[in-house]
Amino acid sequence: CLKEHKMDDLQELPKGKWFCCTDCDRIHSALQKLIVNGEEKLPDSLLNVIKKKHEEKGSESGADLDIRWRVLSGKMASDETRVLLSKAVAIFHDRFDPIADSNTSRLDLIPHMVYGRNLRGQEFGGMYCAILTVNSMVVSTGIIRIFGEEVAELPLVGTSSDCQGQGYFQSLFSCIENLLVSLNVRSLVLPAADEAESIWKNKFGFVKITDDELKRYRKDYQMMVFQGTSMLHKSVG
Repeated sequence: CLKEHKMDDLQELPKGKWFCCTDCDRIHSALQKLIVNGEEKLPDSLLNVIKKKHEEKGSESGADLDIRWRVLSGKMASDETRVLLSKAVAIFHDRFDPIADSNTSRLDLIPHMVYGRNLRGQEFGGMYCAILTVNSMVVSTGIIRIFGEEVAELPLVGTSSDCQGQGYFQSLFSCIENLLVSLNVRSLVLPAADEAESIWKNKFGFVKITDDELKRYRKDYQMMVFQGTSMLHKSVG
């Protein structure tokens, strides 16, 4: 890769973290900074979406809710963020059956994805966990992985069962999308279960990936593809 880009002709693998292009280096640095900065308040436009949902349901006003979002990494975890990561794992386990490793059929991949831990040749180290909190409680979460400027993936998303339909994931998705725009990422890919495919298409603007495009993506990137799902993508920005 480095040779093709006329950047270097490596005789052996360098030690430590290294990237084969400046874009990946820039994206990685921006993500590290975001993790260190911690939680951020939602913009008013997204808070208004949640407030409107609360009003439609006749529940308490969203005005007194402290809603924030943040990006977490298992590799940069503190005692506080480990608790948040474990809450994200609990939400995914509540919403999904365990996702088994195809080699062993026993090992659950969800914690490995949330914490960004590699497993027997499967690379999860580039995965980050985005969360939305309401009054410090994790209510919605998504796993993101960015493969440079061309594409990012969102292999798992979930919202706590007692917080469905309140605009929380819609807001978290907007935060993730805005992040990708700021990093100049062009496309977002995800595996959609049959029952969720129409929501992703109609509400979030995704379309089905053609077989040729999927072959190219899978050739160039180690993406998560789950049995019984359709691969969708959308342009970002």
